[in-house]
Parts: sequence; C-alpha cells; structure tokens
Amino acid sequence: MKKTILLMFYVLALLSITSCKKCNNKNSVIKLSVWGAVEHHSTLNKMIKSFKEEYENDNVRFEISVEAVSEADAFQQMQKDVTNGADVYAFVHDQLANLVRIGGLAAIGGDNLTKIKNDNSEQSLFACKAGEYYYAYPFAADNGYFLYYDKSKISSEEAKSLESILLACEKSNSKFLYDLDNSWYDASFFFATGCTYEVEYDEKGTTEVSVKCDFNNSNGILAGKAMLKLANNKSFLNGGDDELKAGFSDGSIAAGVSGTWNALPIKNALKDNYAATKLPTFTIENKEYQMSSFAGYKLMGVNPHSKNLVWAHKLASWLTNEQNQRLRFNELEIGPTNKKVAESEEVKANIALAALTEQSKYAVTQKFVPTNYWNAVEAFGAGVCKHEIDENNLQEKLNQMVDLIKSISK
Repeated sequence: MKKTILLMFYVLALLSITSCKKCNNKNSVIKLSVWGAVEHHSTLNKMIKSFKEEYENDNVRFEISVEAVSEADAFQQMQKDVTNGADVYAFVHDQLANLVRIGGLAAIGGDNLTKIKNDNSEQSLFACKAGEYYYAYPFAADNGYFLYYDKSKISSEEAKSLESILLACEKSNSKFLYDLDNSWYDASFFFATGCTYEVEYDEKGTTEVSVKCDFNNSNGILAGKAMLKLANNKSFLNGGDDELKAGFSDGSIAAGVSGTWNALPIKNALKDNYAATKLPTFTIENKEYQMSSFAGYKLMGVNPHSKNLVWAHKLASWLTNEQNQRLRFNELEIGPTNKKVAESEEVKANIALAALTEQSKYAVTQKFVPTNYWNAVEAFGAGVCKHEIDENNLQEKLNQMVDLIKSISK
C-alpha cells in the first residue's frame, strides 16, 4: 500500500514537473529588437541565428526582429522615444555622450566588461567610455575614409595629390567624387591646414562645458580656399555613397573618397583596376598639405529600457565577439576592433583596410562631437557646393560657422 502511494506521488510529481516545463516553454519567449544598417542585415541575421543556436533550449526561445536603422541615424531615432527604441543597436561612437545623456545606453559590467577589455583594442575601448563607465560593445575600427581609384585611369603616383587626380580625371573624361557638403568629410581640409577643434565635457562625460574651434583663423582661410578650388574644378563631382558606387560601375568616376563599407561594391565594379590609398595632398598658396580625416569606431549599445535587459546584453556581446567580427570582415570587409581578428593575415592583406591604416597616421579621433559641429560645417560645405561662398565672403561665412560650433548644445 505504501509503495502504491509513493508511486502515485512520484507520478503526480513527474506530471507536475512536465506541466511546469510546458508552462515555462510557453511563457519563456524572449523578444528582442535590433537596429542595424540595411546592407548588413544578411550578415546580422546569420549572427542572430548562431546566437539562438548557442542559447535556445527547452526553457527559452527567441523572437528577434531586425530593423533598418543605420549607425549614423541611431541617436536621431532613439531620441524620438528612447523607451520604445531597439533593445540592441549599432551606432557611431561620437553619438555615445548624447545617447547616455538621454538615457539610451545601459552601462556594462561584470563578465561582459571583462570580455570587451580583454578582447578589443585600447582605442576602441576609449570610444566606449563616458565618465567612469563603459556603455557599449566595440565591433568596428574602420569608421574613417580614404581614397578609392581606378588604376586604368589614375596611376599610384597621380593618386598622391588632388591636383594630379583632377588632371587625370580631365584626361579620361571622368570625375573625382567627394562629399563636400558633408561635415564629416569637410574636416579633412581644416585639420590638414592645422586647424583644431576640441570639446570639454563635464565629469559624467555627457554634457559639453566648452568648445574650442579655430576654423576661422588664417589656417581656416586656407582650408576654405582649398574647398572652393575643388568645388570650382570641372572634374569635381559632389556626391555620396550611391553616386560613388554607380560612378565606378559605369566608369564615369575615376576616383572618390569613402570608407570600407563600400569596399566590396567598388572592388566588384573595378575588378583588376581596383585600388585604394590614403587621402591625397592639396596645394594652396604654393604650399602642400596632407588631407586629414576623422577617425572613429562603431559600437553596439543596449537600451536600459529593454524588457529583457540581461538577454539584450548577451545578444550585444554575441554580435560583437571574435567569431562575429571575423564574419563581418569576411562578408562585409569591416575592420575589426578585436585584437586577434585585427592581427590575422586576411585583414592585413585587405586593400581597403591597408589604405585606412595608412590614412590613420593623419587622422583625428572624433570623440563625442556635438550636433552643433555637424550642422554648422555641413551648412558651410553646402554653401561652397552651391557657389554661395567665394573668397569675398569666405571670412564672414567661416566666422558664422565657428560661432555656431561654439554655441553649447542645450
């Protein structure tokens, strides 16, 4: 009798456990949303699949959606409604301070912090930090730009200077493309002539206290003249990534400035004539200047308002680990922050990344650049492209630009 009763309790307990497991299966659905550039979605979905395979079991399953929001647009979209923003999202590192300020980034701690510190370059970790805390997972060290060119139209020697590039373009009835109404690219002229820009932040690293900028001094005048000289050249074409890729494909462009995110389509278009190198020099008032550049990183952030915060951190960590940084490089030619991947022979032999490495000698790290900078310089560049600015009003327009840059964002 006792054995029968014990057996009955055992069966009931087993049924209870089974029922509980079924209950857990039904309720343990982890829903996460991810923002990423649309051109990266195929690779991103592969990473998410491997994440599910790593963590999905009888007690949990995932529903992970991917939405098309580029790294450049992350802050703009997040500030609309941070509580309903993506759980995990990629962004350009100069947006970090603003994202922390609006409560859009969860601080990283514990094993996740130990892992990113052990695995990634020191410079990329610096880009993840505001005040005393780290707020992002680094995954790309190639947020910079350099020169792509068609070897059948421009020689490696001609690629060294802007003047010889434009002359070669004229001879081949083709164009040199530069995004001259884009403040990120326009910095290359001002930094080349010796101008400086610096922002001082509070102890939290989220709010600017003061801004120093001398883009309107005598060096800034030289930079402005160089921009005017380029805009007035008949072989110059103002445009962005779409125009660059289309122009290399149809042969109308012989050279252009962009980053590694366009390496694959440009390489496919130019085939054996595919080449890349550092930015060229330019000459103004009989003196040669090496074009500089902004250099930055791309990071993965976790929204502190996520309903599945622990799993959001696990996903962000997974999307940026060594395995997936290697996958990004193999499929998208994105330069890694992971030290092991960066030291691989495949990365070192990459033409675009080699050009970026060469350009990095002349690059300025864009650490927490406020919105005022981008808006002001973009407006100046647009004025140059539209021929609304010339040498007669150059000083006035530079003064207006610097005044706006120096105004503290509210």
